[in-house]
Amino acid sequence: MLFFKIIQIFLYPSIFFLILILFGFLFKKKYLIILGLFFYYLFSITFLSDIIFYPLEKDYDFLSEQEMQKADKIVLLLGGKESDVLRASEVLRISHLSNHEKTIIISGTDPINPKSEEAQGVRNFFISRGIPQDIIIIEGQSRNTKENIQNVKEIVQEKPFLLVTSAYHLKRAEKEFEKVSANPIPAPTDFKRKGFDYGFFDFLPSSINLRNNDLAIKEYFGIFYYNLIK
Repeated sequence: MLFFKIIQIFLYPSIFFLILILFGFLFKKKYLIILGLFFYYLFSITFLSDIIFYPLEKDYDFLSEQEMQKADKIVLLLGGKESDVLRASEVLRISHLSNHEKTIIISGTDPINPKSEEAQGVRNFFISRGIPQDIIIIEGQSRNTKENIQNVKEIVQEKPFLLVTSAYHLKRAEKEFEKVSANPIPAPTDFKRKGFDYGFFDFLPSSINLRNNDLAIKEYFGIFYYNLIK
């Protein structure tokens, strides 16, 4: 597992192409510098970012009010501070629309800093926005997707539940839940694709696109890894 995580990190565009450029300077190879800069630019524009995220997000759309009625539990998978704001906002929307009649299960923790109390912070956010504290359950032991699935399954059993996570993460999470005979109803948020309608500024390099492509590569690597060990 650790070996795969190390490989995964070095495959992030923001790291891999930087190393390529540094190697070019170190060994005085201009073609490595040019190649690294070219791909750094390519992975920093919206067009390529959309292409990379398209297979991950294309099958999902925002949850409709009709679909909300199919389950009495909402499972929120935590994924780090960058995505948790949007994920928590979607849970908030669903809860308000359903008059807070659904139990909310917050699942996950920060694997780098398990004592960060990330789940508790999200719980406090919900309570401050009017969600009753007695309908919120914290499952704070999960450090990765596989543990999310195992721990949440013990709570929801085989009943349908609304699965809230970033759209790009849903394909992997949904498949893993189905492996243990759980019944998730996708409730995607945090879409990364702009939508193939570009202007001039979309072809300028952006650190946001580069960071997003790191997330996409991480997700593809996760799909590969979980298929490998199934």
